[in-house]
Amino acid sequence: MKRLFTLLVAIVITAAALLAQSSTTQTISGQVLDKDSQEPLIGASVRVENAEPAIGAVTDLEGKFSLKNVPLGRWQVQCSYVGYEPWLSDPLIINSARETFLNIVLSEGAANQMQEVVVTARKRGNEPINDLSMLSTRSFSVDETQRYAASANDPSRMAMGFPGVQPSRDSRSDIVVRGNSGIGLLWRLEGIDIPNPNHFARRGSSGGGITIFSVSMLANSDFSTGAFPAEYGNAYSGAFDVHFRKGNPDKREYTFRAGMLGLDFSTEGPFGKKSESSYLVNYRYSTLGILNKLGLHLVGERIDNTFQDLSFNLNFPSKNKKHVFTFWGIGGLSQETENAVENTSDWKSFTDYYTRDFDTNMGALGGTHTALLKGDAFIKTSVAAMGQTIDWRNDTLNMQRIPYNVNIEQYREGRYVVASLLNKKFNRRVSLKTGFFVNLMPYYFYRNTLGDSTGLEFEGITAQIQPYANLRFRPSEKWTFNAGLHFLYFDLNESTSIEPRLAAKYQISEKQSLSLAWGIHGRVLPLGNYFTRVNGRLVNHNVDLIRAQHTVLGWDFLAGKSMRLHAEVYFQKMKDVPVAKNPASSWSILNTISGFATQEMVNEGEGENLGLDLSVEKSFAGGTFFLLSGSVSQSRYTDVAGREHPTAFDSGLSGSLMAGKEWSFKNASVLQLGLKLLYNGGQRLTPLLPGQTVSRFSQEPLLDEANAFSEQVEAYFRPDMRIAFRKNNPKTAWTLALDIQNVLGQKNIDPLSREYDPDMNKWVYREQSGLTPVLSFQIDL
Repeated sequence: MKRLFTLLVAIVITAAALLAQSSTTQTISGQVLDKDSQEPLIGASVRVENAEPAIGAVTDLEGKFSLKNVPLGRWQVQCSYVGYEPWLSDPLIINSARETFLNIVLSEGAANQMQEVVVTARKRGNEPINDLSMLSTRSFSVDETQRYAASANDPSRMAMGFPGVQPSRDSRSDIVVRGNSGIGLLWRLEGIDIPNPNHFARRGSSGGGITIFSVSMLANSDFSTGAFPAEYGNAYSGAFDVHFRKGNPDKREYTFRAGMLGLDFSTEGPFGKKSESSYLVNYRYSTLGILNKLGLHLVGERIDNTFQDLSFNLNFPSKNKKHVFTFWGIGGLSQETENAVENTSDWKSFTDYYTRDFDTNMGALGGTHTALLKGDAFIKTSVAAMGQTIDWRNDTLNMQRIPYNVNIEQYREGRYVVASLLNKKFNRRVSLKTGFFVNLMPYYFYRNTLGDSTGLEFEGITAQIQPYANLRFRPSEKWTFNAGLHFLYFDLNESTSIEPRLAAKYQISEKQSLSLAWGIHGRVLPLGNYFTRVNGRLVNHNVDLIRAQHTVLGWDFLAGKSMRLHAEVYFQKMKDVPVAKNPASSWSILNTISGFATQEMVNEGEGENLGLDLSVEKSFAGGTFFLLSGSVSQSRYTDVAGREHPTAFDSGLSGSLMAGKEWSFKNASVLQLGLKLLYNGGQRLTPLLPGQTVSRFSQEPLLDEANAFSEQVEAYFRPDMRIAFRKNNPKTAWTLALDIQNVLGQKNIDPLSREYDPDMNKWVYREQSGLTPVLSFQIDL
């Protein structure tokens, strides 16, 4: 460890020696569009807030603008247009190497068009990109993904500090939302639902090690924790709606990033000198394999892992600007191996001679055509192909180090997708968004577990269809109503779900609002659950969907120019929950973390999640920001016998603090300090049944089902820290950052990787990562 810190200090000193005379200004350019019709807005006013002297521009016939000679540093951009709600950007980092390109969309106000609406867009901070998401949704920016301590430039790790999210792991990004398992989370990219986009992805769930998304690719995106509008389906806990940004259409630019997690290179620019088409490409290669060989293991002392990924986004507008074609893609490969203790004389327990191989691959390719129609409307049609493979193998070694297979699983799922949406603005008060998703899904599943009669091998193809419609009505500036309907059809067993969604918002004053949302949300089980075989018989093929009813009441208050207070009370009622048919079993799909059912299920269970989320947020202003949030919750379920238990995620209390401070210097350099605190009351587990004897090759001991999830591990607490230095040179800009995860070396128990040790007849808990420094260096060219 001393050698590692010596290396870090040497790199910092070397980087500091690179300081040079800096360029002092940069250009901000972009385009302003009507949100509902996607038509350019001519004559919109765009200016840099609080710039002296004033810096402003008016959009041209194509809605484009250019703000020149913007001083380096953090600035916000304002945009206004008569009859439309003004727009305000997040604080943007303007550096000497990269031009900033903004895609601005304005919503027409409900007041008379000859009046200039004086409601500041995003005035409460992080308001959703999708304005149909009235509650339980916040947007996040690239800057947030980078500046929050120990987020590793990963949106899922950043989201662990958001209200309603329950953190519990150091090395994995499992998103537990309001007491719900990760199987209820939706991932969407460029308007298309995609498989779990994580390296080291969980089988049949949504978590993993780190997402495939490089921060260089991301535009502002949304994260929802419930009660989402009708366009989101096949999910009941939360949704990531991720967008890729367009490459710079005016100038070629490059970014290189190097750190302990990997090497990252991106390039963007126009396809030709006079072309308005652009490209953005990013490749990332993990250096974890190299660190493992040097004796540095960030995940576990006997765990080796590596990954790599590639992403791109190509944008082709037509000459008349009425059509836009985009082509996008992501792909990721990852491998993880857990090795046995090297010296057999040191073997004292089952975990010493246990090995694991874990390989995951995921890829998606898509194309989108957006056409502007007459009458304030546009239609957007997409086609995509994607697939995911997950291989999992557990072995034990004998004294000659010969492996004995305990469990092997292979998961293969593909998707061929056609999706289309029509957005129509009838007038300034009424708009309609309607569309559909059609998924054709080939699959292959294999599982063989020692001593288990539920082994399976199945191959086939099925389909999923989801039409939806959402009507938005704004009778006045104070009231907004959304009414939607989503329909879900699953071809494998012809299950259906009709899902109405309603939401209303009342703007009490310029600073204060109340919102209410209600809806029904259905979810197809992860496909592997439908192919459980018990004693040679397929038992779960006809299991119905999970259905959840959400009700959320929210209050929002703006205190001053940058402080926001937000509270949400939520109640979620789960029905038709798949549970074990055996009345002696307490098993429920609601407690699933990864993997698939191994026993016969029936839709006779229920669940309830009830809680309060509170947050106080200061948006970035005056060089400081913070987000303080806390949640009090209860999560319960009933099994087939009607017994009520806590769920695995009934932690009771969780909270977080994410904060930072920046100091700017005259030589165009910036020093940043960041802090993140995460707390969770502790995950719940089912105790062992006393007095049992289990084979040394088994990892499936008998549990005390009558007291399911009555044990609670110690509370999870993790402090993270970040220090970063940003410097602008005449043609380059660079950032050196050190993120320290678990800066105090807190030894948290890892409840999700507990293993039964038959030699000692008890659960063995592992400690999580401890103090983990992550150094990174980024240069923009």
